[in-house]
Formats: sequence, C-alpha cells, structure tokens
Amino acid sequence: MFQLSLKRKIYLGFGIILMLVFGNALAVYVGSKRITNEANRMSEIEAVNAVVLGLDRDVQELRLRADRFVYSGRQSQSDAAKEIFERLRVEIETATRQQTDPELVMLFGQINSRVTEYAKHFDSVIVERKIRQDLVEQQLPALARQIEERTARLSDQFSGFGVSDQNHLALVRSQSAFSRAEKFLLKYFENPDGELVAESIRAINQAVSQLAEMQVPGRQVEEIVQAIRDYEGVGLRAVQATRSYLFLRNVVIAGEESEVSYYSAQLRSQAEARREFIASELAATSRRVRLLSMGIVVTAVGLSLLIATRLALLIVTPISDLTKTFERLSSGEVLADVPGTERADEIGKMATAARIFSDQNQRTTELLQQSQTLGRELREKASQLQATNEELDSFAYVASHDLRSPLRGIKHLAQWIEEDVRDDLSSDGEVYLDNLQVRVGKLEVLLEDLLDFSRVGRINPPSEIVEVHSVLENIVDMVSNPQSIEVKWPDDLPVFETVRPPLEQVFMNLIGNAIKHNDKGRDGYVKVTWSRDDQRFRFSVHDNGPGIESTNFDRIFQMYQRVGDPTVEGSGMGLAIVKKQVEHFGGSIDVESALGRGTTFHFTWPCELATTSPEVFCGASI
Repeated sequence: MFQLSLKRKIYLGFGIILMLVFGNALAVYVGSKRITNEANRMSEIEAVNAVVLGLDRDVQELRLRADRFVYSGRQSQSDAAKEIFERLRVEIETATRQQTDPELVMLFGQINSRVTEYAKHFDSVIVERKIRQDLVEQQLPALARQIEERTARLSDQFSGFGVSDQNHLALVRSQSAFSRAEKFLLKYFENPDGELVAESIRAINQAVSQLAEMQVPGRQVEEIVQAIRDYEGVGLRAVQATRSYLFLRNVVIAGEESEVSYYSAQLRSQAEARREFIASELAATSRRVRLLSMGIVVTAVGLSLLIATRLALLIVTPISDLTKTFERLSSGEVLADVPGTERADEIGKMATAARIFSDQNQRTTELLQQSQTLGRELREKASQLQATNEELDSFAYVASHDLRSPLRGIKHLAQWIEEDVRDDLSSDGEVYLDNLQVRVGKLEVLLEDLLDFSRVGRINPPSEIVEVHSVLENIVDMVSNPQSIEVKWPDDLPVFETVRPPLEQVFMNLIGNAIKHNDKGRDGYVKVTWSRDDQRFRFSVHDNGPGIESTNFDRIFQMYQRVGDPTVEGSGMGLAIVKKQVEHFGGSIDVESALGRGTTFHFTWPCELATTSPEVFCGASI
C-alpha cells in the first residue's frame, strides 16, 4: 500500500471510508426501518388518544349545548348540538377506518352507536321542547286573553243591569282564583315543581265553582267555564311536555353520555397499554442501532482523520487565501481581483463564487444608495402631505368661523321680518319664512360641527384628574332625553389624568346618538362599559336601538354622512368629530351592529398623557 501513488492512496482511503459509511448506512437503514414501524404504531396510538381527547371535548361541549337548549330553547343551541353530532360521527368513522386493531374498532363502534342513540334522544328533546313552547307561549296566553275578555264583558253587563252583589262577588272571586292558577302554572314552567301544578288545578276548580254559584241567564257563564277547562287541558299538556323533555335530558341523555364516557375510558386504557409495549420495543431497537452505528462511526472517523491530514497539506494554502477573501467580502468590500479563479478544480469554483459574491456586493451598494434616495423622497412627500392636511384643517376652521357672522345676520333679518310684517304675509310667505328660519338653524348646527371638527388638535387644554362617572352624569343631565331612555354604567369607572373636554365630547356624541336613534321608547337603554390594558382604556357604548347595516360602518364616520331614520335631527358630523378626537389622542374606534340588534361603539383612550405626573397611574390616582 505504501508503494501506491498519492492519487491511489486517496482513492483507496475514500473507498474504505465509503464501505464503512455504506455499512453504517445499511445498519441505520435496517434499524430505522424497524424504528419507523414502531413509530408508526406509536403514532396510531397517539392518534387514537387524540381522537379520544377530541371526543371527550366534543361530548362536554355537546352536554353544554344540550343544557343551554333545554333552558333557553334557542335554535342556535340546537343547531350547534347537531353540528357536534355530525362532527362526532365523522371523527368516529374516520378513526374506525384507520384502525387495524379489532378491539379498538369494536370500541369505536360502541361509541358510534351510543352517539347515534344520543342524537335520536336529542331530536326527541327538540320535538318535546317545541310542543311545550307552542303550548306555553301561544295557546295558553291566547286562552287566558279569551277568558279575560269574556269575564270583562260579563262584568260590564253586570254594571249596566241590576245584578245582585252575590253574582258580582262570585265573578270577582272567580277572576282572582283564575289569576292564581295562571300564576302557579307560569311559576311551574320557570321552576318545575309538582306542587305548583296541584295548586294551579285547585285554583282552577275554585274559579269554576265560583262561576257555578252565579245565577245569570244565557250561556256566557258556561262559555267562560268551558274556556277555563280548555285552559286547564292545555296547561296539563304543557306540563306533560315539560316533564317529558326534562326526563329525556336528565335521565335518557345523561345515560347515553355515561355510556360514551365509559367506552372512551376503555379506549384510553387500551391505547395506553399498547403505547407502553411499543415504547419498550422502540427503546430496545434504538439501543442496538446506536451501538452498531457508534462502532462504525469511530472506525470511519479514524481513517478520515488520517486521509484528511494528508489532503490538508495539499490544499491548506489556497483554502486559507480563499477564507481571507470571503472575510473581506462578508464585510461588504468589493474586490478587484480574487485569487484562484484561474484554477479548474473545486478551489477554482470557490474562487469563481467569491467573484460572484464581490459582484453582488457591488450591486447591493448601488441598491442601498437608491434606497436612501427613495427614503429622502418619501420623507419629503410625507412632509408635503402633512402641510396639505394642516392647510385643509385651517381652511375648514376659517370657513366655518367666518361664515357664522353673515349667517347670524340672515337669522336676525328673518327675526325682524317675523316681528314686523308677519301679520301682512300670505300663508305661503309664512311657510317660506318658517323654512328660512329652520334652514338657518340647521346651517348654524352644520357650521358649529364643522368648527368643532376643525378645532380637534388645534386647542390643547390642560390635563386634569377626570372621574369618568362624573363626566357621564353631566352628559345625562345635559342631553335631551324625551323618551326617558335609561343610561347606565358600572360603579368602578376609572379615575385618571387626561384632557376632559375631548373625552366628554366623545361620550356626549355617542350617548346622544344612542338616545336620539333609539326606537324602543321607555324600554330603550344605553350601557357604558370599560376594560383596560397596560397602556389604554377601552370604552364601549351599547344601545338596544334599531342597529346599523354593516355596509354603512365606514360611511358613518365620514363628514356629513347620516344613516337610519331621516326624521331624527342631526348634521352628520358627530361621529366624524368622535373619530378625529379619538385618533388625535392615539386611539381607535370601531362599531359592532346589526339591524334590529342594537349598536356598540368601542373606542380606546390613553391611560396616561405625555405630561401625566408620576403619581397618577392607569385607572386610579394617588
């Protein structure tokens, strides 16, 4: 071997290393094949555990949805429960197809059958709930109204004709007994208790017996008695429907839930036992492969070191030169000449790569210069845009301010005309004069709102300690509220240092809009809530008014844009002013609404201003 040339020694050394590497690769391949098989089996078991976990989570959610449907009767809850049933069915069928273990397949089949039964019973609950809802919410109130109307007509007849006091007294007692029966029955539907049903039946019998004591000609008393008996029959059917769906939920469905939980536990137990067995097999295989690979690697490393030492003597100098070249290139330097580019071997290729690297550095330098030039141009454009915005704000301020004087002149002139010559005007002239005064008033409001809009950011009053609940109390005292809309807020509203007028203006516009546009009358309300993080408060103003279409969410924050009832007074500037005030202080505002579901405006406000003293913290003061 020592008589071989250097080239052949290199080839021989590499051949031996390749044989060792091949042997190591073969050992690793065989071992990894087994490890992969065991790992796949482990993955299947883990997948089973994941499926079981998902089934348990879905069953818990299903139980929650079923309970909510039982107590609320909402269609959304039953639809959500049906979606969960379908998801469970798909998950179980998918998991069953992926399994090869007959025991696991059997357990998944048991769970699938229990879930199917669960779904059938839940459908029965939905049917019974709908029957009960129709009886309680439709038929019983209709019968109660019918009884009240007939009783009222009979009482009116007693008032018009000479009827004995005994008949009057019997009718009043009958009405009182029926009211008690109705009250007991309604209490039962809120909190099922058999004693309430018995009390209701006794009260109905008392009402009928009182009517039977009356001596009145005609069939009016018999019709009232028949209506009361009809009410009793419908009420008992509603009680039976209530008991039926409660039995299905609390007994039958609960049993199915227990069955599903039992088979899920069986699945987890089977999967855990298989996982432990596979884990032990996997550990043993890994240990054998590791020992064999270690022996081959040690031998290969020894021979590699011997060959590498010989090769290093032949290539260390050019490699060292190339290393220094790449260090210079990595610092961004552009080289005029790269050593080694004339070679045709691998070192020559590396030198060519260094040449390309140098060219790329040149290109990067040029791009950086272009980027700096574009950055300067962008800053100049931004400065020009800011100047333009300031000019627009200044124009709006001057226009709204200067137009107020001639507008006041028009208003006074209209008043003088009304005072001096109104009696001499024709009816059309009076209408024109009234329209002039109304439109002058609207124009004053528009100019005042435009002036408020232009003032945002111009006037910066000093900050002060602001109690938000005090701000809201002042607003409720000032705002017009002809419908007596209730405005409410929590007791723990924050106290912090800020500029009071802008915050007060934001709340004033939001609460005023909520009151003006509320169509619920005395049932209407406006609710203010809040939350906070480290830097900002988040206030919400919610109402139960008519709501806003989602297509108008962006439009309502624009100047002179109005949506909703056109008869409600307003300039269309309120929300534009709110948005500008909030964004001036670094906050944001958004809206949530849907037609018929009310509206909620959320806006953020800084906890601290730049001038806030260190003794004032977010949400409280010391």
